Amino acid sequence: MRDDPMEDLLAAMAALLEAGLPQDAAVAHFIRSTHGDLPPQRLAALAADADDPQGASLAELLLFPGEDTARALEPRLGAARLDAAGAAELARRLGERVRRVVAALPDGTRLAVPLSEEAACRFVSRLGPTRTLPDAVAAAVADRFGPEAALETAVAARRAGPPDWSAGATSLARAVASRLPVETPQALDTLAYVVRFLGGLEPSALPLPALMRHRGRLSAQLRRARQQEQALAASNYETLIMTGARLPYLHAPDIARELALADAAILAATGRPAPDTAGSCLDMGAFSDMGDLIAALDDQAD
Repeated sequence: MRDDPMEDLLAAMAALLEAGLPQDAAVAHFIRSTHGDLPPQRLAALAADADDPQGASLAELLLFPGEDTARALEPRLGAARLDAAGAAELARRLGERVRRVVAALPDGTRLAVPLSEEAACRFVSRLGPTRTLPDAVAAAVADRFGPEAALETAVAARRAGPPDWSAGATSLARAVASRLPVETPQALDTLAYVVRFLGGLEPSALPLPALMRHRGRLSAQLRRARQQEQALAASNYETLIMTGARLPYLHAPDIARELALADAAILAATGRPAPDTAGSCLDMGAFSDMGDLIAALDDQAD
């Protein structure tokens, strides 16, 4: 690596774009279903035609960084630790340096796609360059689950984590990573879930109380979904609608899966199962650090 993390990241991005930006099977399927058996030369010409709506859509698809790209660039993105100004500078320099991207499809087909300055900005933005996983969280994940898990969690943070990691968000994620049992079957899914949940919070929200409330809503939705399943098993959709029943889309397996992840995160963070009733709630004040909260919970248990 170079001494300048920005230059090192820029060089890695340019090399990847010029050597072959990996495309996954979903992209190949979209191309086949939309453009049929159009030969590579015609596809490349179409992607280069910014005035053709289909060509513009194809270029956008081919220039979207996928999972392989995110994983390949993450170590350098993490080392660069860019802020908004740094991300803008990276996009500007990439647009000046790279004018053509080679899109590498799974079957070996290679398509040359022009890279405008605007497209370079979008490419950099989609990598989430400012959404760097905090060092304390990354270290906790690597220590408990290994470097590969730390890489996956860092990529998840760039995809859907908080734009700015508050002290409370960092504390909650670190506590879950530090206390989640390594043998938990869905440990990595739980870590990714916490990152996504934190990414959807308002900046002023206290993370753990918000997670508790969300867990309560999931529990209520699951009960409703199972009641709905029982009602449909005993009757049919049309009859229930005629009687005035409201049947929102509630898919019990998906809700149960998310509820299990929320339960695992709460148990890891607090050392206690999440309460399932409103009567179990207790106002102990506001805490920005998980250590202070866990100490308060211990005091309540004594």
